[in-house]
Amino acid sequence: MTESMEQFDSYWHEVSDEVATLSDNPVKLEEIPLHTNEVSTTYSAKFFGTGSYPLFAYLTVPHGKGPFPALLQVPGYGSVVGVPAYERRARYVILSLCHRGQRLSDTLYSAAYPGLLTEGLPGASTYRWKEIAADCLRGLDVLVNHPEADESRLAVAGNDLAAITAALRPNIDYMLVNPLLFRGISDRISDLSGYPSQEFSDYVRYYPDHADQVADTVAMFDPIAFAKNIEAESLVTCIEGQRSLVEPLSNALAGKTELRINTGRGYLDHGYEDNWLAERTSA
Repeated sequence: MTESMEQFDSYWHEVSDEVATLSDNPVKLEEIPLHTNEVSTTYSAKFFGTGSYPLFAYLTVPHGKGPFPALLQVPGYGSVVGVPAYERRARYVILSLCHRGQRLSDTLYSAAYPGLLTEGLPGASTYRWKEIAADCLRGLDVLVNHPEADESRLAVAGNDLAAITAALRPNIDYMLVNPLLFRGISDRISDLSGYPSQEFSDYVRYYPDHADQVADTVAMFDPIAFAKNIEAESLVTCIEGQRSLVEPLSNALAGKTELRINTGRGYLDHGYEDNWLAERTSA
């Protein structure tokens, strides 16, 4: 094993182990009547992440006789996380996490957009996304401990954070992922355009002496670095222009994987994802 692989494994084992120490910590649930409807009950879930950081998530539970398939929705890159979609709420116990710094999880710290992608760089130990990844692991643990959640039908959906979570929590059976933030970034760290990835290039232009260390840190979060440990059956989606970056990830995943190039028609693309997951989590 090379030194870099040993460092990678040590880094993420530390994150996973730190989250594991929180398993017995209490979770406070309160119904949110405004978001409860004819198919599900919606709760606010409040619990602590690593470093005693207070986190918020929406937890939705279908009406009827459970247990139900369980779905963790990792947060996207933006300040606000919404209540899960109506169709999913009718089928799954869903935890939709607000990671630290996002609204409702911002009592101690508010994330900046743009800016969050480079917060804590250049070192991996101080990079803010280490804590954010830990928040996702903590959210998954909260989800599977809910009595209506069927851990034998466990899924995660979202961006790179979904892949990191699936790699570090092998009890995940299914993964929907659209890797937009870190895939292939380390190889192009000085030549990125378009928000949000351009945040990295802006940073290294301002701190050129940090470029190599930033590239090494960002590589620690590239989904392809986790691929051999992701045994969940996966649907990986992207637009045609991202195929050259995403296809190697799809090929590298340990579990059965489908790569789908999106049509650009949101309703059709979301419908395909939801049907794919529903077929696999049906009792």
